[in-house]
Amino acid sequence: MADTVVATPRRSPLAAALAGTALGMVLGGLGLWAVLHRPAAPPPPPALLTLEDMGHLVSVKVRYANVIEFTQQITQGIPWTQWELKLGGTQVLLVARGDCLVGADMRQARYEAVDAAARTAVLRLPAPVTLSARVQHGPRDQGGSYFYAVQGTGIEPLIPGSASHTQAIDTALQRAQQDVERTCQASSTVATAKENAEAVLKPLFAATGWTVQVRWQP
Repeated sequence: MADTVVATPRRSPLAAALAGTALGMVLGGLGLWAVLHRPAAPPPPPALLTLEDMGHLVSVKVRYANVIEFTQQITQGIPWTQWELKLGGTQVLLVARGDCLVGADMRQARYEAVDAAARTAVLRLPAPVTLSARVQHGPRDQGGSYFYAVQGTGIEPLIPGSASHTQAIDTALQRAQQDVERTCQASSTVATAKENAEAVLKPLFAATGWTVQVRWQP
């Protein structure tokens, strides 16, 4: 019995080239489709460099006014005893005015948690602190502090060159300065500073499509 021979048609070089080109186009098209339809990576949270550029964010300015009143006593120790003889004193009445600034250091801001898919983040901030506290020493009609009364009692007016007046004035100003600083450090002042800072920062993040929760360091 004779063998059966099946003839296989041969492709020309041109046909092979066209087939290769077509295959390449298909594969390339599939690759392009994969790139175009790849899920986009969630965007990162806003850079903290912007916050760091703020330096200290001043969120509260407290205007201070108080009356400081006391008497600087003049005494004389009685020899060989523990007793002192009151000779008089200097009465002081100071109308103290000033202001203080409270804010947080944005250079210490850090992300504590980030959810890129939900575009939410937890921002850790240092507690607000007193940035400046001062007693205003300008003219009275421009909001400065002034002494309403400084007068001697007892024999103080009779003592020539008494340093009681100077000491009393210095003490009054020191007490006023300490009072301004206490006002800035009060818990109510710090709480207001936190609220005002959040009221500034949250809209800035919202403008970039992010929602932040602020946590304050103790």
